[in-house]
This record gives sequence, C-alpha cells and structure tokens, in this order.
Amino acid sequence: MAAGLPMENINYVVTSVITPVVLTSGTYFPISALPTWFRVVVNVNPLYHCVQLIRHAVFGFGGLVDLFHFGVLAVFGLTFWRLAVWRMERRLID
Repeated sequence: MAAGLPMENINYVVTSVITPVVLTSGTYFPISALPTWFRVVVNVNPLYHCVQLIRHAVFGFGGLVDLFHFGVLAVFGLTFWRLAVWRMERRLID
C-alpha cells in the first residue's frame, strides 16, 4: 500500500487547514474588526498577503507596504519549496 493520505481523509485536510486559512485571510471579512492578538496571527497567513497585493493592484498600489507583502510571499514560497525538495530527496534516496 502506498504511503500518503487516503482519498477518504482529504475532507479532514480541507476542514482543518484550508478553511481556516481562507477565512482568516481577509477575503470575506475585514480583519480590522478583529482583536489585536488575532490580527497578529492573520499576518502569518500567506493568503492574507496575497489578498492585500491583489486589492492594491486593483484599487491602487500601496508603495512599501506592497513590497513587504511581496517579501513575505517570497520568503514563504522559498521556504516551503526547499522543504518540499528536502522531503522529496529523502523519499527518493531512501
């Protein structure tokens, strides 16, 4: 049997990971109404930074704030890309 996540368990991933990430990205609800501690948590969410970049592209660029959002996305992407390469190398070599 192949290692990995069986298809019948994919709903657990959707409900426990993807749904909270989307709901805390500021897409559907404004994060300005959230408590301060939760706004700090939202800043860790990479989808929040993507949403902000898209909003600023549509409604007018924000200058240095957009560079910050882009930088967070770049660091997130590079970090998880290296993690994926490292895990794949371990799996292929072992």
